[in-house]
Amino acid sequence: MSVDAATLERWEGLRSVRLARSVLETDDGPLAHRRGGVIRSSGPCCRAALFAREGFVRCDAFYRDAKAGEARCHLGLQAWSEPVLAATSDRIVAHLVVSGFSSPAEEVDRTSVAKALAELGVDDATVADAARRVPVVDPASRRPVRALLRVLANELREHERAREDERRARPVGLWGLVGRSPQMEAVFELLPRLAASDATVLVLGESGTGKELVARALHDHGPRRQRAFVAQNCAAMPDDLLESALFGHVRGAFSGASRSQEGLFGAADGGTLFLDEVGEMSPALQVKLLRVLQDGSYSPVGATTPRKANVRIVAATHRDLARGVEEGTFRQDLFYRLHVLPIRLPPLRERLGDLRLLVEAFLAELPPSVPRRVADVTWECLEHHRWAGNVRELRAEVFRWQITASDATEIRPEHLSPEVGAAGGFSTTQSPTVRAAVRGEATLAEAVEALEREIIAEGLARTGGNRTRLAKELGISRTTLGERLKRYGFDD
Repeated sequence: MSVDAATLERWEGLRSVRLARSVLETDDGPLAHRRGGVIRSSGPCCRAALFAREGFVRCDAFYRDAKAGEARCHLGLQAWSEPVLAATSDRIVAHLVVSGFSSPAEEVDRTSVAKALAELGVDDATVADAARRVPVVDPASRRPVRALLRVLANELREHERAREDERRARPVGLWGLVGRSPQMEAVFELLPRLAASDATVLVLGESGTGKELVARALHDHGPRRQRAFVAQNCAAMPDDLLESALFGHVRGAFSGASRSQEGLFGAADGGTLFLDEVGEMSPALQVKLLRVLQDGSYSPVGATTPRKANVRIVAATHRDLARGVEEGTFRQDLFYRLHVLPIRLPPLRERLGDLRLLVEAFLAELPPSVPRRVADVTWECLEHHRWAGNVRELRAEVFRWQITASDATEIRPEHLSPEVGAAGGFSTTQSPTVRAAVRGEATLAEAVEALEREIIAEGLARTGGNRTRLAKELGISRTTLGERLKRYGFDD
């Protein structure tokens, strides 16, 4: 079977899959090409071919391109194939193949099989053994084998149709998080279990991946939803201010402390405290946080009596805390306290399949005056950009269209920020005529003339009108530059 590993796991429980394996995958069974490029075989002949580099390449190509019916592989052996089409298109999701069997219409030509193996570089001893053990199917067995392939193909087809129907019925995300990529599906699967727990959660991910959204979702769908959700960025304050913000202080604890302050742990009592960028905490504050996680007690700045807080901690960081432990910048005991239930949010560049869903979701937040249609060339720019700021950067890019594209019929590259446009090979400094030529709305001569005029105008501004310097920079003579200046009206 030619499928990827994830699909195979979904099919493990199907009756016909089990039946096909028991009937077809005997000790001398067929090639099972089922792991998306990794071919396994229990048949000695095919197994010998696969150990040779050229044999692997040929087998891979043969089974990927197999059509329904009978064919001979490059070893001269018979193969029967049944493709499995996707439920809603002609896309083939699997090839069910039985191979390694000689044609029942003639005697096995073991000499030709041995020769084909030898040409692949298989050693002589293996060639002889593999050719001797070529399995033969009796003519009477052909019909049941092919019927089994068809039954299995039909069952898999129905299974895939049901999965596609289920996927279409599902929302494109969970609890405000948008996505259908495998990376986000793994996050969505984990979130409900984390929300039901009261244990500490550590959210890992780059800046802009949505760590606070996850923390908020865990609170809003957990047992503490009726109590307070409090957030604090640990990188936003120096140590003394952060300690006071987290744990509070008593009156007179320091200069300017004219009255007592509860602190965020007190404010979040019974609820959830989200500590963003916890990896930026100083060692001194790490000790104080560890104490709260151990027994729920803390001391406000200047206080002599500890207090108690029943708070669920959701921490987040973009740093590698394990490396911080190795380097001595993060406490090992605190790391293990925080690393109870970690969840990793993938960067946008690892889930570009969600890009269109995210853009559609952000566009839905904008007024109707912003076009909802995004041109194909614009998608190319968006998909080639690195998105260092992740989903946060993408949201800002889409919201910028409210200004740049409010009077357009579709979102085009000229409406993008310079960095995003440049990722798709589009320069937002180009003149309207050049952009029109890109769209097929102006001639090449008009575009070249407009670009040349723009280059000369910017060059004059850059050189302060020094024509000798500009001619040298452009690689043309001063006479030629003078002609261009006169043609474009710069000498008027």
